[in-house]
Amino acid sequence: MTASVKLRLGNLFDGPADVIVLPCSTGGTVTGFVARTLSQYSLPHPGVGMRLGDVEILPFEGGENISQFVAFAASVKAMTSSLSAIEAIAAKLGEFTTQEPSARVISVPLLGAGAGGLQSEAVVAALKKGFEGSADAGASLIVHVLHKEVFDRLRGNRKAIAGKPKRSVRVFISHTSSSPEAVEWVKELALFLIDNGIQARLDRFHLRRGMDLPQWMCNELAMAQKVIIVCDETYKQKADGRLGGVGWETMIIQGDVANLPPDSTKYQVVVRAEKTDQGLPMYLKTKFAFHARPSDRNNSF
Repeated sequence: MTASVKLRLGNLFDGPADVIVLPCSTGGTVTGFVARTLSQYSLPHPGVGMRLGDVEILPFEGGENISQFVAFAASVKAMTSSLSAIEAIAAKLGEFTTQEPSARVISVPLLGAGAGGLQSEAVVAALKKGFEGSADAGASLIVHVLHKEVFDRLRGNRKAIAGKPKRSVRVFISHTSSSPEAVEWVKELALFLIDNGIQARLDRFHLRRGMDLPQWMCNELAMAQKVIIVCDETYKQKADGRLGGVGWETMIIQGDVANLPPDSTKYQVVVRAEKTDQGLPMYLKTKFAFHARPSDRNNSF
């Protein structure tokens, strides 16, 4: 399995991502749209002296509702660009996914297709080649296209995104742990999934200090194809009482479940209590649940 590249119609800021890529020139100049974004989130401008194809990645402090990281990509030099530079940018973004476990969804515009004058199809092909050659197998590069006519043209050109591989499933684990044993069990569950090619997302692995916790949970739930809810007596108490982070997740999950078809399997429930009714929140009573008793030593991975 290799990393994937996908086209999406719309703005970079339309949905959550792990890394959002902003284009700049080697002289540190940016478009008006990017300049307004930098001002809105009090981000520094890219430095002067970047070389064509360089990438600078920073924590997106204050913008966690958009992504965990922001990247400046030097895609233009003196109003020109090159496909080798675009490929180099994509390769560096791919390398970042191998170094940073929380970076799995990268949002990028059609770098070099505006001021750089490059053909959109060629840009997509260069991004695909560079990213797939260096990225983690579970990573995805989302190429955002602003104009529908360009999007339709690219989507119809199968050579641009030829041979798109199957994406690794992204799974968010919702839990609260009241004991060291419970913490360890959830960690082992996440590691088991990762070892088997699943993008398991867990707070202790992917939540950085200073990040907005409710917003991080919203982003993770929005990007997850599957959600595993590991619940015990403490989780039930917090979910039923809408307390803490579990309370936030409960409200978000309930809203999402209401919009899913009745036969959806997006949410999987694991009860870590001796009796299911002791650990199962009220809103999950109708869900099929896996029962993993803490006293059962066979519940290892």
